[in-house]
Amino acid sequence: MKITQDEVVDNQTTLHIELEDADLAPYLDRGYRRIADRVSIPGFRKGKAPRRVVEQALGREQLLSEVLDSMAYETADKAIAQRELDAAAPPKIEKLDMQDQDAILITATVPLKPEVTLGDYRSTRIDFSVDEVTDEQIDDQIESIRQSMGNWEEVERPARFGDLLTIDMTGYVEGGEEGDFWGVGLQSMYLAEDGTRPLPGFSARLVGAEAGEVLEFTLIVPDDYPLPGSVGKPAHFTVNVYDVMERILPALDDEFARGLPDGFKDVAALRVGVRDALINAADAQANSNYREQVISALVEGAEFILPPVMVEREADHIVSEQFGYLERNNIRKEDYLASVGRTEDDLREEAKTEARRRVSRSLALTHLAEIENVEPTEAQITERFNSIYAGARLRRRERGSRREGVQNMLRMEQAIELLASIAKGERADGGGG
Repeated sequence: MKITQDEVVDNQTTLHIELEDADLAPYLDRGYRRIADRVSIPGFRKGKAPRRVVEQALGREQLLSEVLDSMAYETADKAIAQRELDAAAPPKIEKLDMQDQDAILITATVPLKPEVTLGDYRSTRIDFSVDEVTDEQIDDQIESIRQSMGNWEEVERPARFGDLLTIDMTGYVEGGEEGDFWGVGLQSMYLAEDGTRPLPGFSARLVGAEAGEVLEFTLIVPDDYPLPGSVGKPAHFTVNVYDVMERILPALDDEFARGLPDGFKDVAALRVGVRDALINAADAQANSNYREQVISALVEGAEFILPPVMVEREADHIVSEQFGYLERNNIRKEDYLASVGRTEDDLREEAKTEARRRVSRSLALTHLAEIENVEPTEAQITERFNSIYAGARLRRRERGSRREGVQNMLRMEQAIELLASIAKGERADGGGG
């Protein structure tokens, strides 16, 4: 294996690796084992033809194509080790050239350990406060509980916001045919003042309607509607109203309080329980917001030289998260891209800002943990591991990698806790070297 290395720029370097016959032998064997049972060679039963025969029949490239990914990354790892590079993450395979019959060329970009310089984080001071819980918030929460316990009953009056209607409707964008875009049949429609289904303003048009009434009206398709070609056009709807239902709420009395899952003694005890829950929620939110503030202060005071390939890989991950969300909501990627007027490359480029933020946060906290000698104990790791993976069947190797992930998670959590204690003035010296 021959290796040449480019100059280090922005904490990354590129390796050009040339593989010769001796280097390829184990990968040819591996490719042969994977493909042998799937090919028919005259004169041999499937899986029984020698490698040289299969290679002559299919060509060396066909055998290697079975193991290209593993060959590229394993070879790059060996080259990194030979060059004694301090890689910060797996390499990015830029090119794999199999055209040369005498050798195979692999080009790999290696992100090196980023340079991180933390500022004077030990002098950071940020006020910490928790919002007080008001009587109005307690009342609103109790009212929300009542709403969740309410029953829908049919009423003989015109519909108003907050009602639930049974309707069927058809709708079309001007220039199309009726039912082209909407034709859902019988359905329930909750009349919310800020409702946007199927278009903004639809619920408002149903206010005042009565059971048995047929409504016809027109709305304008808004600019952010995710259907190319319809924005700004009139949409015509025909709606049949079958019934109007009102939510009947239980009386706020001691019987109601006792009937709740927590079984409060009376309304006074319910108010105390709701107040305690709101205080806990406010405290959790305040701590979450504070952690974000201290991390932001740490990152803002730090200096980084980030390998571009690390940022690119994180940007790829962000875009994959976005497409995964679309898939889970049955939205085609192509339709979404068309609706926002972007290409996949545009999204990836836009994601780099968030990618830099994520990478910078992770590196700053990792460096802080190193400086301050933050390390969870084995007991802490075991306790968290057991709470997350209780009952899970994990292979030995998988168990080891999951445990290492838990260790890293705890290390980051403890680094943030340390940072918060410094910012509150509880630990001015920082405690580390």
